[in-house]
Amino acid sequence: MKWQEVRELYPNKFIKFEVLESRIIGDKEYVDDVAVIKAISDGKEAMKEFVNCSSRQLIYSTKNEEVIINLVENMGIRRGI
Repeated sequence: MKWQEVRELYPNKFIKFEVLESRIIGDKEYVDDVAVIKAISDGKEAMKEFVNCSSRQLIYSTKNEEVIINLVENMGIRRGI
């Protein structure tokens, strides 16, 4: 389902979804197609769901016109001895 469709079906909600199709441009991932798992009405419940998400699942507000994920390279932590 396209994000615009999700926004129309679930206005002003948090949505738990799985990314089905996306594209990476530079350091951003633009999500094109999603599979809705659950609509969530408040932020507190959204945080609880966020903790239980797998790697391709996200919680996002339908107030956002697009789903854009900032990609961060995992640099790791180095400890001096």
